[in-house]
Amino acid sequence: MENEIRTCAAAFFRASGKDVATADEFVMSASLELKWMAPSKAKKLLALLESEGAVQCKNGYVRLSPDLQGIDLPLAYKPSADLLSLLDKPLEPKSAPTSAPEAKTEQKASGPKDAFHALMDVATGAGIPRKDFIQSSNKIQKSLDIDIGAAALIVLKDSGVDIAPYVDAVYKGIKEA
Repeated sequence: MENEIRTCAAAFFRASGKDVATADEFVMSASLELKWMAPSKAKKLLALLESEGAVQCKNGYVRLSPDLQGIDLPLAYKPSADLLSLLDKPLEPKSAPTSAPEAKTEQKASGPKDAFHALMDVATGAGIPRKDFIQSSNKIQKSLDIDIGAAALIVLKDSGVDIAPYVDAVYKGIKEA
């Protein structure tokens, strides 16, 4: 299983074409772009990869562990059923010092994601299909290089939804990240 965890981390960064990603980008990319798993499982995957030393999380950014830079990878990697079932179990930290920063990273990262999920509910309530909303938000996020919450506000505004009640929550999430 340790080899698959290392392969999974390296495959994510190869597929994303980046050397570094935010925790939000990792979760959204692993779930929505790569279609590996649901966002909730992608959060657990990130925590597992960090606890196993396959990635390093610092100041909200995720980097591949330096010793995995030259690892050989399968061409079309997808996490195995064993790895996915491992994510269904609660993660236990290896040591107390490592778990405290992970919890802090999870709290910081949860703000914008929670705002985005709330905006998803607003979009579906306004008659925007969830899939279209997510795709449009991702497209705007990438093209403008902005936070996913800000991109979601743009999509809602373009669809005629009053975004005034949601701006402060998104701003707070961006500011805390």
